[in-house]
Amino acid sequence: MIREFLLSYPYLQRKKLIRRTEYWPTDKLKELQGSFLLGILRYAAQNIPYYQKMLDLNELNHTTEPYELLAKFPLIDKKEIRKHLNSFVRGNRIRKLRGLTGGSSGQVLIFYCDRFTTRQREKAFIFDQWSRVGYKLGDSIFSLRARTPPKDQFVQHDHFFNIYHASSFDISKLNIKKYVYYMNKIQPKFLHGYPSIIYQIALLLERCKNKLNFNYKAVLCGSEKLFDYQRKKIESVFTARVYSWYGHSEYLALGGECEHSQTLHFYPQYGYTELLPTGTKNEEGKEIYELVATGFNNQVMPLIRYRTGDYATLSENQSCKCNRNYLIIDEVIGREQEFFVDANGSLISATVLIDEAHYDVFMGLESFWIHQDTPGVVEIFLVKNERYQDELFHLMKNEMEALVGDRLRLHFSFVDKAQKTPSGKAKVVHQELDISSYLRNIT
Repeated sequence: MIREFLLSYPYLQRKKLIRRTEYWPTDKLKELQGSFLLGILRYAAQNIPYYQKMLDLNELNHTTEPYELLAKFPLIDKKEIRKHLNSFVRGNRIRKLRGLTGGSSGQVLIFYCDRFTTRQREKAFIFDQWSRVGYKLGDSIFSLRARTPPKDQFVQHDHFFNIYHASSFDISKLNIKKYVYYMNKIQPKFLHGYPSIIYQIALLLERCKNKLNFNYKAVLCGSEKLFDYQRKKIESVFTARVYSWYGHSEYLALGGECEHSQTLHFYPQYGYTELLPTGTKNEEGKEIYELVATGFNNQVMPLIRYRTGDYATLSENQSCKCNRNYLIIDEVIGREQEFFVDANGSLISATVLIDEAHYDVFMGLESFWIHQDTPGVVEIFLVKNERYQDELFHLMKNEMEALVGDRLRLHFSFVDKAQKTPSGKAKVVHQELDISSYLRNIT
């Protein structure tokens, strides 16, 4: 297919690897993962200044057992990376592609990936996951994520991937008919977006006189935690399987559901995921682990033993009817999305607002969080770092105000340190309104 060839050799190479190794036995997969791990560890020790300074290269070259070698690397987190950012990066300006993430903790992180390989390999894994529910590259997708079409368009068509992007920001009782109209006109095979947004669409569709005159093949939900009540409602309204997965912007770990279960199967060909015991258990008595990840797909900024800020419970049964011998995780904890309530009582996904706000000013922030206790009013608290610039802040402020229009009044305040929960974890959204009551009003 022409699309696959245009995605370049890294994509085709990873696609071929996944298909070749997908059903390998556990010991053979562990050996493959170990070879990737050994390669990225040695590369980091030889080429990345941060690791060159703290590791004995001679000792590393004589260590051939990858998991023994991994133990010599320190755990790192966003704070450590921000402190030594330049020491983590290798490559010229053309090769380096900058990314930005706030994550579930609101701690801003700038990172770099390889412009020519990282995202291409990522797509091979993402499309492979989606193929479990029937997706083929080029199938039409209606997307509700953080990508707002130009003002003169309700839907923007990405011809290369055949994705129809609609605004995730303007969903309300007043314009749900527009979404239905365009879905019926396009009749895409898949619906893709944040669970919070698709759930809201599902609730509105239940009371909308204009119904869909076609069936989606599947609903693809990513970038947020998917709750059981959301899955049930979405599957009921769209009469299609909901498929979800776990990943993050830093391209270090990726796990998705399979054809037969809702557990997350983590790709051993993508990265190495460590599960560090926390000493605590969930309500069901299952051990909660911290997710620490090392990715295989980014030589511009390889991150070794990165503390993702996410936690998980391990599946007791590490075998599955799908016959993939991958690490199986029951649930990733800590990515609970929130909404804001606008002046009209309509809901805006916090993920949408934050993802739309990937402005350069975030480079000058240590962290941020958002608070709401009044409909139509949102307070944004910012903690500056040494890169902060007034000019960039005012640009961001103007862009955010233009984005929300008269739906939200935004109040910005600078503070000295981040606000944390009693457990000590930073939290992006502090919502004091009863969101459940607004969701009930939708129906």
